[in-house]
Amino acid sequence: MEEPKWKRFEKLAYEIQKEFAGDAEVKLNDSILGVDSQIERQIDISVRRRIGQYPILIVIDCKDYAESIDVKDMESFAGMVKDVRANKGAMIVSSGFTEAAFTLARNHGIDTFLLVDTASVDWKSYAALSCLLERTHLKSYSLEVSGFGYILLPQSIMELSELELQTSDGAVIGTSISIIRKMWDRAEIPRKPGEHDVTIGKNLRIIYRGVESRVDISANVIVATEYYFGSLPIETRGLLDPRSGAMLSRKIQTHGIEPSKIEAGLEGGWKKIEDPSQLSVLRPHFMLSYYDAYSEDIVPDPPKDADDSGITPKT
Repeated sequence: MEEPKWKRFEKLAYEIQKEFAGDAEVKLNDSILGVDSQIERQIDISVRRRIGQYPILIVIDCKDYAESIDVKDMESFAGMVKDVRANKGAMIVSSGFTEAAFTLARNHGIDTFLLVDTASVDWKSYAALSCLLERTHLKSYSLEVSGFGYILLPQSIMELSELELQTSDGAVIGTSISIIRKMWDRAEIPRKPGEHDVTIGKNLRIIYRGVESRVDISANVIVATEYYFGSLPIETRGLLDPRSGAMLSRKIQTHGIEPSKIEAGLEGGWKKIEDPSQLSVLRPHFMLSYYDAYSEDIVPDPPKDADDSGITPKT
């Protein structure tokens, strides 16, 4: 027959506690003689370790209740902790604590935890970490063309940026926009917000409407940083301190993240913010920084994390 749900809860709490215990001895359903009562006290989970000549005992009570633990249950456990002369007591529950139970636990030095297991069927939990995305990308650019003699070039910067460029000996090196993108992917353009002047080439050949022109081309590139704040779901199991919000876990695995969808406003729960200092109340648990990458034939450093969107010319 299937074990009762409360017993499976105790086993899950025991497995989690063993992950934290290191070389300490962890027992499930232990029995310890009470000093004052002189009767065997049933202990859901016990943790023993010897530090030098001193034995350390921790006792843990598990409660799988549909409602929050009240002061009576906490009072009963506090009496048992004292009776077995435990150095520390802790209670792990599935549904929380009342304020009175919190107060009593604090006054008796008892830790209070909620069991969290995002993979569990019986105690399914949703967990997420607040995350700040920092995107650095090429926002816009302008071209400066100079040369000697007769020069015939298009008036449109877009058309100009897509003209094929050649070296003085006729070797094709690409277009202005493709060169800017490759320079960015190779980190030859500073990845800091602001304006940056870069040289595309000198004494280049451009053929436009059958006319060859010899020119020097440089670009003024504007690099921008954008911020997005949201929640990133995680898979984990462990113990949550409901008072402080601290999570104890040996492993946390995040769900996948698609920055391009977040940038486009297609991912719920994320919003664009102008300045991270706006998050004075809701501080992110962690921040991810990434750079847009534009050239498919170059492996960028750091790896590509964003979409292959183009950059908008500045007129």
